[in-house]
Amino acid sequence: MRVSLIIPAAGLGSRFQQSLKNSDKAEALRCLNKQASRSKLSYELDGEPVLLKTLRAFSKVPEIRETVIAITPAMRPELKKWAAEIKNPGVRWILGGKTRAGSVLNALKKTSPASDWIMVHDGARPLVTFDSIKQVLKAAKDWDGVILARKVVPTIKKVMAGNGHILETVDREPLYEAETPQLVRREVLLKAYKQNPKALEATDEAGLLEAVGARVRVVAHNGWNPKLTTATDLALAEAVLCRENTHLGLGTRDSGLEGYKARGEGRGASPALRFGIGFDTHRLVKGRKFYLGGIVIPSPKGALGHSDGDALLHAIADAILGAIGAGDIGEWFSDRDPKFKNIRSTKILRTVLDEAKRRGWKPYHVDTNIILETPKLYTHKPRIRANVAKCLGLPEKDVSIKARTREGLGPEGEGLAVTCEAVVSMKKVAL
Repeated sequence: MRVSLIIPAAGLGSRFQQSLKNSDKAEALRCLNKQASRSKLSYELDGEPVLLKTLRAFSKVPEIRETVIAITPAMRPELKKWAAEIKNPGVRWILGGKTRAGSVLNALKKTSPASDWIMVHDGARPLVTFDSIKQVLKAAKDWDGVILARKVVPTIKKVMAGNGHILETVDREPLYEAETPQLVRREVLLKAYKQNPKALEATDEAGLLEAVGARVRVVAHNGWNPKLTTATDLALAEAVLCRENTHLGLGTRDSGLEGYKARGEGRGASPALRFGIGFDTHRLVKGRKFYLGGIVIPSPKGALGHSDGDALLHAIADAILGAIGAGDIGEWFSDRDPKFKNIRSTKILRTVLDEAKRRGWKPYHVDTNIILETPKLYTHKPRIRANVAKCLGLPEKDVSIKARTREGLGPEGEGLAVTCEAVVSMKKVAL
């Protein structure tokens, strides 16, 4: 089976933006990592953009040979920022249409004729599981289309338009709530677009196929595969993932409780949070620049070292290595190796962050102490904090820079040394 994956991601997200203006705005935003752009798909969920999390769910499905993403022009800058993190095969993006069906059609025209199946999945459904995707693929034999769906649970009332008068209670036994992914035969989907004059008004692929008499079946599931329509939806998804990750030891490679159960993981799994402690001391000597947090501090003395001597970044890097169980910076950047002579500590930190990311971890908060008698750091702390936040890819609110003196005691108090301490909090992210 050869499958082309289409991700319609060109919606305006007007309901999401409107929801930010409502009374639940403060509560919803409290759970969001950051406001990335006007597109709801660029907001972070569990430490990464919603759209990237959606794509990750399909990255290891062998039947998928290519991925076409329909976007708006405004999304291009955001996509470029994290394009290197997309691991899906044959990824490219095209401009979407005015409607969801229009976006799917634009993407469909760009898919390879070698694919006999088209799978469409909403960009705003990041919690779909690998297990559900495989169920849809497995059910495709002898059908023109297969969709993932949930059985309707609430009691459904049919009412009179205008006044809300209840006409009847609808039998919910045969009712299902359509979700995605939806898998359809490529030639049947093309036929549906050609033959249906209202094709661009369709809200899903199953509806398109039904209109031309194609045979479509449902694959029911009991998991949680919500479409994130409002800011409250996103906040709820963040809260659910946080609960599962923290209390159940759940990683994020397969989202949702369904994926957790499918893998048979439990309380013995690796925790989703880790903490590392870092410490570094450098002698202060004349004739050296004084680096702290990646910036130069005006001072008659600088830190002596094989590198640039940035004790603050060294402590942070050591804390990260400790959290991921990867040794210390002396093992990674030996002072006996001439190739590391005068290496910038920003490069050391970048290498350590890359290793943490490779192992599935990223920092989400850092707390530091700088123990130094002179020069005084009060006026320099904002610059240090801003640059450390930039190096770590964190908002400044999640970076703490504290300065302490030793009241004239010890080598720091005598102006002979600088010592830095760091505690870095790390969280599990998708590989």
